[in-house]
Amino acid sequence: MSNPSTENMSSGGATADNTASRAPIEHSLLKKGGADVSLLTAYRKVEKRMGGQLKGHLMNVVGAELAVELAQNDATPYTGWLDAQDASAVYLEYHSGIAGPQIWVRISRLFLTGCVDCFFGGQFDGQSCAEGKLTRSEVGMIERLAQAIGDCLTESWSVLLEANFRYAGYCFDKDDLEMELDDPNIIVSSTRIALSGHAVHAIDFMQSVDGLLSIEPQLNRHVSREIDQVDPVWKRSMKESFDQVYMPVRSVLARPIMDLSQLSKLAVGDILPVSPTDNVPLIVGDRVFAYGSIGEQNGGVAFKIKQFL
Repeated sequence: MSNPSTENMSSGGATADNTASRAPIEHSLLKKGGADVSLLTAYRKVEKRMGGQLKGHLMNVVGAELAVELAQNDATPYTGWLDAQDASAVYLEYHSGIAGPQIWVRISRLFLTGCVDCFFGGQFDGQSCAEGKLTRSEVGMIERLAQAIGDCLTESWSVLLEANFRYAGYCFDKDDLEMELDDPNIIVSSTRIALSGHAVHAIDFMQSVDGLLSIEPQLNRHVSREIDQVDPVWKRSMKESFDQVYMPVRSVLARPIMDLSQLSKLAVGDILPVSPTDNVPLIVGDRVFAYGSIGEQNGGVAFKIKQFL
């Protein structure tokens, strides 16, 4: 991945001339009393909820008590923030739909090491940090944290809009971050997390100003889960599509176990005994869908459903 802001600054010739002649982007989002100050105030609600949600989700992953302190931060230039990231860290990327805000989450490697230690029953000393390439344990912990943080983002943003944040992967080098920015500023929500009694700078949430501006129309639209109706055309189309999906269905009468000597002696005409049962599974795909019994109908073998799962 490459840094779009750095590329634009380092481009030569015509690109530099175009940049010089283009008027700087202006908005009132971060101007005190500006027309868009309510948007920044709304985002503070997300941050406030994020602190509580993050604690619960991380405790479920790490399996240890922890405390979360989330500090609010005003806008800061993206390139300046990125240049200041000297400590080893991993960067997780999240998306919300097609036009939703892109969010990057920075997890310090010191905190990642502590999560691995606590996950395997150890203690975090607040200083020991893995070095070099990511270990298999660290990669596994990244995937667990990614799911937990994604759930946290979805629940936190629900105070403003209905969005489902999808984890898109991670990078281990800050120079691989990609943020497509018209406005050069980002809003960074930093957290300090106390694990095993040691508080460290653990996680940063990076939200672009562009992303906030892109969701403003949705914030002005009244949403009521009780009143809103599903589009009937879409609903009918989805039903028709699902009605055409075919699934493999089978039942298993018995699962006999035979050693190799018995298998080698099998011949055409041999009979394998099957005990009668009223608890035959009906399997759809690879999951048990129902239980029933085997019988006869119109001269053929039939399956009678007795219990759905």
